[in-house]
Amino acid sequence: MTAEFALDDFPTGLVVTTLEDREILFANQYFYQVSQQEPQSGARIGLVFTAASKIVIESFVMPMLLHQGYCAEIQLTLETKAAEPVPVLVNARIVDNGNRLIYWVISTAQQRDSLYQELVNLRNDLELRAEKLEVLSQTDELTGLLNRRAFVSRATTLIKQALRHKLPYSFFMIDIDHFKQINDQHGHDVGDEVLHKVGQLLAKNSRENDVLARIGGEEFAIITLNQSSESPIQFAEKLLSMIRAEKIQGIDVTVSLGLAISAKASFEQLYKGADILLYEAKNQGRDRLVWRDIDNN
Repeated sequence: MTAEFALDDFPTGLVVTTLEDREILFANQYFYQVSQQEPQSGARIGLVFTAASKIVIESFVMPMLLHQGYCAEIQLTLETKAAEPVPVLVNARIVDNGNRLIYWVISTAQQRDSLYQELVNLRNDLELRAEKLEVLSQTDELTGLLNRRAFVSRATTLIKQALRHKLPYSFFMIDIDHFKQINDQHGHDVGDEVLHKVGQLLAKNSRENDVLARIGGEEFAIITLNQSSESPIQFAEKLLSMIRAEKIQGIDVTVSLGLAISAKASFEQLYKGADILLYEAKNQGRDRLVWRDIDNN
């Protein structure tokens, strides 16, 4: 087997050209198959590339070859006669064996691009799944609100922000009245619908920067900065009235609400204060608000 036939067996294009005008002195069969060209006397390698690739060869590849003797992994495009342009990866080197020649190695980039795109798609899919898992890890499945863990994290951040800007803040602890009776008398499916609907009503009426969550069985919590013209007490009364006016599955649903207001309390202090006030509301007959500025105690 001659060296020429051996080079034709290479699964990549091998081309040798002159340095000055890039006239093709040798090209293996793989190169001609990929470029869909016929061997021609005096043919120049630039003729097989698209116009854009020719510009890259003259403005980048050749200066690189003349400056450092080689140019590695440049993506160009072959202009074929019958098919779509073929993306290729080109490596070139100047070899001086008495005559300065350019040795070109040209391999199709289609499979590489396909594999790269698969990797990109896989990465995007994994990132999307990670985002979904992150959302699920922070979300209460039944109501779509934040869960307790996410609430604690975001509420703590909001309190730090409030302290930094010397803003008062409020903690609303909300509990559905007689929820066990609703489950016992109407079934857990109806109970779930009550939870879902109350969560929707709270979300609909909360302000943009409020942090709202379902933190336990029938308990919800909101923490907010006291920045709007509506006072926390007015907002709490509005929530009570709004839920009171809504029949859910034909049931008159009410809630009890404990509201702790502060300008210096930690999350733990605020939570404990609102929880105590919630139980005071329940002990006073439910369907009501009990509030306190816990800084004054």
